[in-house]
Amino acid sequence: MTFKSLWHIAATASKIIEEDVITTTSSLEVDPLYSALSLGTELLVATGKVPQALHHKMNVPYMSGHFEFPIKYGYSLVGKTKNKELVHVMHPHQNKIHVSKEDCYYFSEKINPIVATQFSNLETVVNAIWTSNVQKNQKVLVCGTGSVGILLAETLKKHIGANVFVKETNLVKQQKLQALNFDLASDDDEFEICFNVSASEHGLQFCINHTITEGKIIELSWYGTQKVQLDLGGDFHYKRLQIVSSQVSDIPIKQKSNYTFFTRKKLVEQLMLDIDYLPLITNIVSFDELPIFFDELRNNKPNNHFITIVKY
Repeated sequence: MTFKSLWHIAATASKIIEEDVITTTSSLEVDPLYSALSLGTELLVATGKVPQALHHKMNVPYMSGHFEFPIKYGYSLVGKTKNKELVHVMHPHQNKIHVSKEDCYYFSEKINPIVATQFSNLETVVNAIWTSNVQKNQKVLVCGTGSVGILLAETLKKHIGANVFVKETNLVKQQKLQALNFDLASDDDEFEICFNVSASEHGLQFCINHTITEGKIIELSWYGTQKVQLDLGGDFHYKRLQIVSSQVSDIPIKQKSNYTFFTRKKLVEQLMLDIDYLPLITNIVSFDELPIFFDELRNNKPNNHFITIVKY
C-alpha cells in the first residue's frame, strides 16, 4: 500500500511524494479528512528558517527528513478510524496514516471535523489566556488575526467576556473583522493586556506603545531566525510593562496542579462545543494544491484569510 505526503524539498520548493506505508499489527489506520495549516511556523519550516539550535525542539510526531531539507512536516490532522470514530492526531499532511492509538485524541461529542482541525491552535489559545490571567470586562488587544489570533480574539470575547479589540493591517481582513462584530484598535486606544500574534516587530511595538501602566504584553509569535528590533525607550520602563512569552509546548506552572495535557484537551473540546468557530475558517485548500499554495506563500502572495485548512 502507498500513500502521498507533502514534502518541502528545498527552501524554494514543495512537492507531493508517494511513499510506501509501513504498518505494524498495533498501528491504527486513519483516513484523513482535514488538517490545519499553521502558516507562521510552517512557512518558517518550508523556507529553512528554523534555527539550527532548535531543530530538536521543533521535531513533531511522525515527521520525516530534517530541517535542512527535505522535510515532511505538519502537526494537526483530523480523520476517521475504520470504526468511524473522529480522532485528532499530531501528524504531517498526508492522505493515509497509520499511527499509535495512544497518539490519538478521540472526540467524545459530535464535533465538526472542520473545526476539529483547530484543536492544537486552541490549546495555544488556552495557554495564552492562562499566561495572561485575563479577566472579564478587561480591555484587551489581539494584534494579528491569523489562525491563532482570530481564535484567541473569539475565545476572549465569548469565553472570558473581555472587551476585545483587534489590530490588523490587511484591509480585506479589516472588513471581515467588522462583519464579525470585532472592534478595530485605533492609535488612541490603550489596553490592559495586549496579545501579539502578528509575527512582526511592528505588531509587538504597537502593543508596547498601547499598553497601560503595569500592563502585560503576551508574545505568541515565533520568529525563527528573523531578528526583532524594538524601541524600548519612551514609556516602556516608566510604565513598568511586562513582555511575557506564551507557547503551547508545556502547561504553565501555575496551572500544573489543575490541568494535565489530557484535561487541557477536554477543555478545548468543550470550547469547540460552546463557541461557533466555523465562520473563522475561511479558506480550504485541497491536499494536491499544497505545493502551489506554499509557493504562493514564499512569493509573498497576500493572505486575506483568517484560517486555512487542508481537505483530503
